[in-house]
Amino acid sequence: MAEPQQAGKSPAVPDNGIVWCAWHESYSNTARLVRDTGGAKLFACFSCRDAYDLAPVADQP
Repeated sequence: MAEPQQAGKSPAVPDNGIVWCAWHESYSNTARLVRDTGGAKLFACFSCRDAYDLAPVADQP
């Protein structure tokens, strides 16, 4: 039997803030939205932001 879903919530977005890091291609609870050199908005975890010098979108002017 399928679990009922709450109205207005996407099943792809977890409640606990764990998202896919596009750089190391795995889930992370430290990932934040960044903009890559091509202008695409992707998520990157703390270690990938540090390694690739990526600034979170929220920290950009």
